[in-house]
Amino acid sequence: MPIEIPQQERCPFCRLVAREAQFAVVEETTETLAFLPPRQNGHGHVLVIPKRHAPTVVDLAGEEAIAVMHHVHRVASAITKAFDPAGLNIFQNNGITAGQTVPHYHVHIVPSYPGDQPGRIFRSEDVERRSYEELVAIASNISAHLSPLQ
Repeated sequence: MPIEIPQQERCPFCRLVAREAQFAVVEETTETLAFLPPRQNGHGHVLVIPKRHAPTVVDLAGEEAIAVMHHVHRVASAITKAFDPAGLNIFQNNGITAGQTVPHYHVHIVPSYPGDQPGRIFRSEDVERRSYEELVAIASNISAHLSPLQ
């Protein structure tokens, strides 16, 4: 089953890369772009995207994934220096059922501060624990589908 991505007339992040839309840019590299989304889930919430349109993580070339994560690391470090948050949530969603709303791969960096509800983005206590045996079976199934390391 393919990952179902949101459908939009024109990708808003591609419009940003083409300078057809206005966003507050944090930093741009040859392969990536970091900017503030209009809806701030925390003061200093930043998105990092590859400049090439790729809907999900599985659509990225390996070098693009490395470039995005390198940029995420740089921006996360800058956010901690700029705002001294108590924590950071770093995440991304692939597919409509996972919460993806824009059809362009992007990583969220969301700072959290004293007084924020712990786990406000992801609440692990809302998810039931699985047995070790079940986890081993799931891990084995995933491992069997890994591509060879190069």
